[in-house]
Amino acid sequence: MKVKVDPDLCMGCGVCETTAPDVFQLGDDGIAKVIVDIVPAHLEADVQTAIDDCPEGAISIVG
Repeated sequence: MKVKVDPDLCMGCGVCETTAPDVFQLGDDGIAKVIVDIVPAHLEADVQTAIDDCPEGAISIVG
């Protein structure tokens, strides 16, 4: 699984970083970044929760 964060939609609320800190990190600009190329299988459920809980709908699965 690969994911991306749309920087135009992200408001930096931090839900994704709290839910999946090994995948997402808030940058110095306050926008979430994906910090892995491929999401490890054991973290996919956490990433799906972050996608579902993102109030801006800024996270999506790529491909």
